[in-house]
Amino acid sequence: MGADYESHRLSAVDRMMTRIREILQQAPAVTDESEEIFGFVAALLVEFSWNRSAPVVGIVGHVGNYWRNWLLVILRVGPLRPSMIQRLLDTMDPSHPLSQKILTHNLRMLERDGLLSRTVVADARKHVVYDLTPLGRSLSDLVMNLIEWGYARSDQINCARAEYDAANHDGGAGEV
Repeated sequence: MGADYESHRLSAVDRMMTRIREILQQAPAVTDESEEIFGFVAALLVEFSWNRSAPVVGIVGHVGNYWRNWLLVILRVGPLRPSMIQRLLDTMDPSHPLSQKILTHNLRMLERDGLLSRTVVADARKHVVYDLTPLGRSLSDLVMNLIEWGYARSDQINCARAEYDAANHDGGAGEV
């Protein structure tokens, strides 16, 4: 990527920041930190609009993926066969059965980014096991923190939902 690319990227970030500043001028509680936060995010967004294969794009996708989060949690116990992983997931969330195809796809996506290792075990019955790599373990720690954060604030979240639903008369229609 040459000087033309860098110049175009910087001008795109500048244009985005100009629009962001215009919007933030109308916000009552903008801090000095806002410029730094939005500058960082704007640079990332411009970069990712051209480079969807950037590692952070994939990691955000993993964290936003229901099954990959649970895979990162489940594999904290150690190496597991895909069949055992599937049984654990089906037991933990029987209302959302997981197909072998979807499980395999999600395991491969995590493996591709170096978060899982796949090992072929050549014993009497040749099989495969998946395990967290050190990189995967560090992301799993963050997912666990997020789960713990949500659990610790369950009452607050439920109260906020009830207040919202009561005010909007939708009785929870906005649930995800």
